[in-house]
Amino acid sequence: MNINIHEIARRSGVSIATVSRVMNNKSPVKSETRERVLKIAGELNYKPNYYARALSTKKTDTIGVILPELVDEYFMNIIQGIDQEAHRFNRYLMISSSHSQRNDIETILEFMSSGRVDGVILMVPSLQDEIYDIIKKSKPPVVLMNCGPKRNSVPNFRIDNYNGARQITAHLIQHGYKKIGMIKSPDLNVEAQLRFSGFRDMLKEKEIPYNESYVIPGNFFRKSGYYGLSRLMSLDDRPEAVFAANDYMAIGAYQAARDLKIRIPEDVAITGFDDIFTGSAVVPRLTTVHVPILELAGLALNYLVKMIDGGVARDEPHSEELSTGLVIGESCGCRLNA
Repeated sequence: MNINIHEIARRSGVSIATVSRVMNNKSPVKSETRERVLKIAGELNYKPNYYARALSTKKTDTIGVILPELVDEYFMNIIQGIDQEAHRFNRYLMISSSHSQRNDIETILEFMSSGRVDGVILMVPSLQDEIYDIIKKSKPPVVLMNCGPKRNSVPNFRIDNYNGARQITAHLIQHGYKKIGMIKSPDLNVEAQLRFSGFRDMLKEKEIPYNESYVIPGNFFRKSGYYGLSRLMSLDDRPEAVFAANDYMAIGAYQAARDLKIRIPEDVAITGFDDIFTGSAVVPRLTTVHVPILELAGLALNYLVKMIDGGVARDEPHSEELSTGLVIGESCGCRLNA
């Protein structure tokens, strides 16, 4: 039997419009009526015809998500945060990755603009000014995540990377370390720039010498953390502590320390950034910066849905920045069990 909302309406004793509001999670519908309709729909094993609904409402109930290369736990957490909030709004996700190139992003946005999604969450930390012209031409509304400072009227949700880096650097200084190095990330990456700036500014504020030979370029991948610490430990005058710009590079530094028979934190303290689960599993536990990425992703999705549903204007300026916090392990020299 081909069940449709007409049959559900007949058995529930309500109008077709009421059934439609229940199925689309729209108000106003009395709670007891909503429960009765959903109960009957469940008993009849009703499956909504999303294609037909898309034609009638001009919406797909699908959110496009464009992220950098999906390579690690950090981005899986982002997807989880977006998906949790999308489920609450009965939305679905279409996920794509880019390499932060204009052609990549333009192609993906054009694809998503052709009636496939209702809105787009874009996370490209190396976002260039020219890409904003593409965003403005996008048919579906676009919300940015971790794409740097507020830009014109494009809604932007981001983490306070700068102060997070200041916090972790200050913590190392409080331990008494004066020779502090950093394994940083690509200069074109906005988050990397802010983390490096926070690190360097805190050294200056606390009158700790900045040693350029202690700063090694990385790329957010584990292998660059491995080679970064190896280079630092090959110096005649080694740093006492190293701040890796993300946890994956910090884990790579752990591996290098193990191979070089260097003790953490006795020979060198190591800290990270992002607070991924892997950091809690290494020994000693990694001291890092907690990033509320699940919350950030949820906020971005929530705001995008409001734009799609007309709750806020597309050109209304909006920017939110979430604070970070330290997660103390023993890799910095703290003795948690003492």
